[in-house]
Amino acid sequence: MISRRQFVQTGVAVTGGLMLNFGMEASDAADGGASFGAYLEIAPDGTVFITCPQSEMGQGVHDGLPKILADELGADWARVVVRMPQADDAFINPITKRHRTANSESTVVYFDVMRKAGASAREMLVAAAASAWSVPSGECKVTQGRVQHQASARSGSIGEFAAAAARLPVPSAPTFKPASEYTLIGRATPRKDTPAKTDGTLVFGIDVRLPDMLYAALRRSPAVASKLVSFSRESALRQPGVVDAYAISDGVAVLANSTWHARRAAEALDAQFDDAPANAVESTAMHAKMTAALDADERALVSRPAFGGAPFDRNATRAAIDAAPTRHEWVYEVPFLAHAALEPLCATAVVRPDSCEVWAPTQQPDRARDAMAQITGLPRAACRLNVTFIGGGFGRKWEIDFVRQVVEIAKQRPGRPIKLTWTREQDFAHDRYRPAHIVRTRVGTDRDGQILGMHSRTTGISMWKYQNRPTVPGLADPFASGLLINDHYEFPNKCIDYVETPDPVPVGTWRSVAQSMNGFFSESAIDDVAHATRQDPFALRLRLLAKDERATKLLLALREKSDWGKRLPRGRGRGVAFTMGFDSYCAQVVEVTVKKNVVKVDRIVAVFDCGIVVDPHNVEAQVEGGIVWGLSAALNGRISFANGAAVETNFDSAPVLRLHEMPRIEVHLLPSGAKPGGAGEASVPPVASALAGAIQMATGQRPRRLPLTDAGYALA
Repeated sequence: MISRRQFVQTGVAVTGGLMLNFGMEASDAADGGASFGAYLEIAPDGTVFITCPQSEMGQGVHDGLPKILADELGADWARVVVRMPQADDAFINPITKRHRTANSESTVVYFDVMRKAGASAREMLVAAAASAWSVPSGECKVTQGRVQHQASARSGSIGEFAAAAARLPVPSAPTFKPASEYTLIGRATPRKDTPAKTDGTLVFGIDVRLPDMLYAALRRSPAVASKLVSFSRESALRQPGVVDAYAISDGVAVLANSTWHARRAAEALDAQFDDAPANAVESTAMHAKMTAALDADERALVSRPAFGGAPFDRNATRAAIDAAPTRHEWVYEVPFLAHAALEPLCATAVVRPDSCEVWAPTQQPDRARDAMAQITGLPRAACRLNVTFIGGGFGRKWEIDFVRQVVEIAKQRPGRPIKLTWTREQDFAHDRYRPAHIVRTRVGTDRDGQILGMHSRTTGISMWKYQNRPTVPGLADPFASGLLINDHYEFPNKCIDYVETPDPVPVGTWRSVAQSMNGFFSESAIDDVAHATRQDPFALRLRLLAKDERATKLLLALREKSDWGKRLPRGRGRGVAFTMGFDSYCAQVVEVTVKKNVVKVDRIVAVFDCGIVVDPHNVEAQVEGGIVWGLSAALNGRISFANGAAVETNFDSAPVLRLHEMPRIEVHLLPSGAKPGGAGEASVPPVASALAGAIQMATGQRPRRLPLTDAGYALA
């Protein structure tokens, strides 16, 4: 086996270019399986190939991360080609020790990784050029893809020095450029993937085509939990175009010469399922169970503050509330939600006696590759997973069930590429839903409206436990309880606890995870305190956040941009919400018109602080997308259950907002010297609460149950 260094030098000898992997070992490359370095390759003609380590699902990391490397390198962005990653330990996240795309962490954790890669390459190229010119390296610099020595007026393409640079030691601590010298970071550029998306040549998971490929569809029970009892293979083989049908762990796989033929045959297949495991899954019964759990003190597990510290003191909080001059209680509800990505689950696999290869739109390349090895019995090194573009992830493609299924299917047809595509109905019926939760918040205030104590209890299915994450005995599920009371609000005697209400509904992370629920619960409680104590909700937040300079600046900017305080006609209202998470701060004002319970959302103003911004246009787009996502769910998003199965199984019964239904959205990025934060999720949580606050201002009544259509409102 050759070493990584030998591999790099061999590559230089063959190509005359530079292929570098900074700071991490590329195991596949060391085994001879990869054809390029983990992050960077510079060709002799000066073309720069940068591999983005993260999955691209619309959030813009395909451009954002390579821009960081290219800026530190001094590359000509027009000569940069971005490559997709494969599952490779070279791309392991230095903080989480995982190769995954989740938690809005791509820029947060890879910012310095990409900077170091670019800065190291720049110093090596400068050293190679300085040696060739016999000049001090301190007098050379790299700009727009060229190494320059101003004193002698000499310059050359970085491609000319790539081979020599590759023979030099990799700097262990390269010097980063000052921010004042950035030419790409902080500036908007056209996205590299836009032309291919426009002309249809971009390859999403659903677009993969291989020679001699067969197409697979699944026959499953619509129930959320079931077991295959029996099926008739002959009933499938009688259908046009069908090649085979056999059982896998999740039902029956039908193979045919087209997806259409496979799907039609799967629908016509004679199969019997045992749906008994899902018998308890019914919306009314689950709602009653959660409501009853609000009083289950003996089962309530206390949480910790989201940003560290000892567990909350429930007894002290209750005592403070009980002793308060005024006490309040409110109950809030959110429903189950589907991810409903436009690209349904799909993947392609070919299993050979000595290897397995998969093409998949996955957020977990490392765990998907582990599954490939486990199912096939092959060494992990013999399993190659190619990450395709993802047509919407939102947390659903964090799960790897569809990858496991396609490998199971392909294993039974060795050497034949198999492409599996779920139907839209299956995508809804077998989702990993954002769980429904009910929260009761109790508050004690003094005669001046000061909060003396707040206790919030949440009930629902545990996402944390469903995903088999390690638990801390005696402490609440962090997904259920995180930021149910915002840590940054300054008042005494806080307590969050959680009562788990198990049900056999598969659940999982949904865009903004705990904050998708708890942002609504926590901000609604602050609004309710303001209303009950006759305080302006904006002023109350400013007072509670007075010690948080970053949050205060954000809210003051929002107050100005949103015209807060400006009188509105009767039937119109504004609501405000502030949330933070993913190392970013977001505050929003929603403006509505309400006539006889018909709600029209007129305007949404957002101020966003995610620290250092790589591409402002992309961040603005992510904030807008998060707002659309959160608004669509708040207005009309739900999954209900009857007879063990989801009732809503397509966009006709689970609609998303159309263009003509969209309000005017204004996004204002607040300059900040903070470290980079996430942009893809932090704008989701404030929407629902600000919307409810706007309705309260317009009508005097606050909706505390989502979606609004379930709370008695209609949409204009």
